[in-house]
Amino acid sequence: MARNLYDVGDRHPDESGAWLNEKQETRTRVVPIGLLLVALALAIAVALLLAKILPAHGEPMNADAAPMTITDQFALCDDAKGDACVLSASTYAWRGRHYHIADIHVPSATDARCPAEADRAQRGRAALAAMLNGGAFEARPDTADPDPSARLLLRDGVSIGQLMILKGHAKAWSRTPIGWCAG
Repeated sequence: MARNLYDVGDRHPDESGAWLNEKQETRTRVVPIGLLLVALALAIAVALLLAKILPAHGEPMNADAAPMTITDQFALCDDAKGDACVLSASTYAWRGRHYHIADIHVPSATDARCPAEADRAQRGRAALAAMLNGGAFEARPDTADPDPSARLLLRDGVSIGQLMILKGHAKAWSRTPIGWCAG
């Protein structure tokens, strides 16, 4: 440790120059361990929060927003939380979730205004079940529909909804109500 330029008891400078190699004592900064632990806990909390908020690399933002390929066999049923069942001519349940076909408007079996509408609804329901059981199809979310359960169903690039229209079981979707009893 360097005391000063002169040796103790001597007023002459040290000729050897050894004092130049000595390091002066400096006050080291000591960070309290409690502060380090708090900072570490805060960093871990932020990392966990971001992991829950941000999706993993390559993972879609919302699982419902991803197209799904469906190969299951569908049955007619009335359980909206069913595994693979057709609920109406435009709605189906798959793996516990309820979906509807976005690009069609179909007659209603529950709120039918006439027997002809109820009959068309039952025939449309059976036709949709047959079409869904015709092989694998892709269910894509409809970006034009704000309802997250709206799906466009495609098999080999052809809309199953459009096939329902061509077979006479549905009409193209529109905001205006459709009279199914008019003939």
